[in-house]
Amino acid sequence: MSGVLIERQAEKLRQQLAKDLAADGAVTSEAWKAAFAAVPRHVFVPRFYRQTPNEQPAVDESTPDAWLKGVYSDQLLVVSPDVKSSSTVPSLMAAMLEALDPPDGHRILEIGTGTGYNAALLSHRLGDSNVVSVDIAADLVKDAQTRLASIGYRPTLGIGDGAEGWASGALYDGIIATCAPNRVPDAWLDQTRPGGRIVTPIATGVAVVDIKPGRRGEGQFLPVSAFFMPLRPTPRPADLGSQIADITSAVAPTRPTDLDDKVWFDGDFRFVLAAALPGLRFLSKLPTGVTIFTHLDGSWARLDNGTVAQGGDQQIWNAVEAAYEQWNDLSRPKRDLFSISVEPESQHIRLEGRGVEWVLPRVP
Repeated sequence: MSGVLIERQAEKLRQQLAKDLAADGAVTSEAWKAAFAAVPRHVFVPRFYRQTPNEQPAVDESTPDAWLKGVYSDQLLVVSPDVKSSSTVPSLMAAMLEALDPPDGHRILEIGTGTGYNAALLSHRLGDSNVVSVDIAADLVKDAQTRLASIGYRPTLGIGDGAEGWASGALYDGIIATCAPNRVPDAWLDQTRPGGRIVTPIATGVAVVDIKPGRRGEGQFLPVSAFFMPLRPTPRPADLGSQIADITSAVAPTRPTDLDDKVWFDGDFRFVLAAALPGLRFLSKLPTGVTIFTHLDGSWARLDNGTVAQGGDQQIWNAVEAAYEQWNDLSRPKRDLFSISVEPESQHIRLEGRGVEWVLPRVP
């Protein structure tokens, strides 16, 4: 397929994506619909990698139909073979941008440049002089800058720790993050003007926080789930196989449990679990059916055919069971029933009127 035909097909698919996002309710304003219709996602995703059990085949311009259909579908695209970078599901991007709701002329800081696609959408909507985007990965920033410039956008891009924001451009009218902190970082509060808004993934949800004077904020969670990379990713063990072997062979008391690893894949419960037990990780499910969970503090749980064994400083599966029981007792509330409060010394997720509250941890 020639370059001209690729561009024609991309244009057709791009227009359809914008219509679909509007029809599904992810896009609710003409301004954002126009941005999705105008910004070519394929420029920012020259290839992606399909995830299969045994391999990660690349999809690119060499198979143009599959490439363009994938790029303009409403799905997350893994854009690096080590799964360290991805292009977010467009409907989720749309929901977050709509929640940010920036009027004309507002200045926005994006945390997590990634491919540059979201920065392009912001630049189309607000003008690139009103967009600043920062990422800790210099290679991603360099590639994003090249791709943005190729279609006429030149927002300010920075290389740095997203938790520190980008002080030289402050104050901002809004901040939007495409990576997940444990709580709203102090620097973001310092760099957002009172009356501004922060939209960020937290605890597998998306918090929409309106900032008030005195580094305070109040907000709600969107109904959508949001499984983003952590703002500061936890390094995988140097020898994952040895860790799995050690936990598998560890001698520890066992007891029956009514829960299994399916609770990890229940999107609504995962929000409550992430709030109640931050730091929990699904480590591995072995061919034998044994499932291993770990915690950042080194604690672990080993599930095997209706039994659980635990080790470490805390009994993490006890905490999972307690959270699940609480969630059931509350009639399984969904994310958008929860609020978030931000104070100078503490941040909380709450279920209003039910006496439920979790403190968001301050993690180095």
